Amino acid sequence: MLTERDQWQVRRGEPPPGEAATAEERRDPRRVVAQARTYLGNNRDRMAYPRYRREGLPTTSSLVESLVGEVSARVKSEQKHWNRPGGAESILQLRAAVLSQDDRLPRFFAQRPGSSFRKRGTLCHKSEDAPAQTVA
Repeated sequence: MLTERDQWQVRRGEPPPGEAATAEERRDPRRVVAQARTYLGNNRDRMAYPRYRREGLPTTSSLVESLVGEVSARVKSEQKHWNRPGGAESILQLRAAVLSQDDRLPRFFAQRPGSSFRKRGTLCHKSEDAPAQTVA
């Protein structure tokens, strides 16, 4: 593929030197092909797609982009309210554990700090007018 672009560039000539100032200059086929040649030349080692396919690796980012969209929709829906922005990372981790459908969720509950038998205190501040409560 790079050889074909090299041949095309030789036939058409090199693009004018310097940065393209206008949209028309940016669309100049000589400049477009030169940019493609540079990109392909710089990333040739990363484009081993036949090997990636043999190893069962994805050759597209669409799987990750789809998952990001799904997670984003689930944590940013109208029913979600972010009163404590510092807790957003915890919510994202928890949602990812639920969506992963592996052992992450049970592992999260088994390894989280605190006791599963004790109710955790709230972060609400008590009013000074409220009477102090004691354990009987």
